[in-house]
Amino acid sequence: MDRLVKGKMLRVLWVSNFILPDIARAMNLGEVYSVGGWMVGMWDALGKEKDIQRAICFPLYDREKLVRGEADGSRFYGFAQKERVCLSYVPAVEEQLREIIRDFQPDIVHIFGTEYMHALAAVRAFACPQKTVIGIQGMVSVYARHFMADVPRWVQTGRTFRDMLTRDNLLRQRESFYRRAVFEREAISGVQHIIGRTDWDRACTQQINPRAKYHFCNETLRKSFYEHQWSLETCERHSIFVSQGSYPIKGLHYVLEAMPAILARYPDTRVYVAGGDITRRKTLSDRLRQSSYGRYLCRLMEENELTDHVVFTGFLDEEKMCERFLRSHVFVSPSSIENSPNSVGEAMLLGMPVVSSDVGGVKNMLRHGTEGYLYQADAPYMLAYYVNQIFAQDELASRLGRQAAIHAADTHDREKNSRRLMEIYREIGDSNYVPE
Repeated sequence: MDRLVKGKMLRVLWVSNFILPDIARAMNLGEVYSVGGWMVGMWDALGKEKDIQRAICFPLYDREKLVRGEADGSRFYGFAQKERVCLSYVPAVEEQLREIIRDFQPDIVHIFGTEYMHALAAVRAFACPQKTVIGIQGMVSVYARHFMADVPRWVQTGRTFRDMLTRDNLLRQRESFYRRAVFEREAISGVQHIIGRTDWDRACTQQINPRAKYHFCNETLRKSFYEHQWSLETCERHSIFVSQGSYPIKGLHYVLEAMPAILARYPDTRVYVAGGDITRRKTLSDRLRQSSYGRYLCRLMEENELTDHVVFTGFLDEEKMCERFLRSHVFVSPSSIENSPNSVGEAMLLGMPVVSSDVGGVKNMLRHGTEGYLYQADAPYMLAYYVNQIFAQDELASRLGRQAAIHAADTHDREKNSRRLMEIYREIGDSNYVPE
């Protein structure tokens, strides 16, 4: 086979788990909320590259057939998929991905994430491991081990009306992770290139596929977070921001367990949680929709008298999310497992103090004691200690934020990360194998 011509425009197809905001608008789907910020930033950066032709495909759950279109000079494809989380393989998704590949004729297929069945479908559809690269986000095969995050057994096995109706209590959710892990391991085993950025994702992927080449590339974050700077003078004193809290891995219960020790010193403390209020039970409908984990959070709030100290913000778009960061005194990431949480990167980039559980690849992002604080994930008393340290010392809070911003500006440098990704693409593209 002939080698790719040096300097030739590379055709790269992205396989995503979600729709990018600009494409959602082009499809008249309205605004999409705060997910996948790392891809938004990198997609925008790649749009400035002159020697790449990009296209993206993603699942659509309300369509019966493949959707095609164009936005900002790039093609997009929405493949029909009936279920958001597929626990068995769906050949029809693979066939649609084959059709997309025939239409776009990519030199490289870049799959973002391994959490869903369509990642494996893309690996099989392209059938060219030398020119397929998987970018690691989280890994369900590992996350499943940390899913319960120390919640009591009665919560794990509990079944509210909602859980019985949806057949979806915590045990079933964890089982879903384990079943999806089968697809994940096959997808990672079926490619020759991995993109990652932490010791954690390198270790986890090499244990599955030691033959794959590991390419290091940091992530580019959402545009708004490069344009603003946190200030102690303009934030709400003694406020904590948590960017997610809908299921145990995200660790909101740890924050609630830490709150009594924080309130003992700072009784006006408030916790702001992005996303829907899974503790809401004002009406009968609310109570019927509540999950066992939501009920557990309610119990913690009642036992610790936290009802007036916890605020669920609802779903936030990019601008409102950035504003919520800026208005908070400290950002807390209490997860039981993460790879490199973009919320930590965003908080650091804004220059605000961060307290994070020391899990997964977080230690590759944040230096303990100089740019923020890391604590043992199952030790909420240490979470409380570090938050109190920040609340008590203004100079410390500002210094941590400044150092965090310097580190994050390098980690998430848009131009550097874009150049690095292009280097990876050129290396993969310049091979002896060209797919038919």
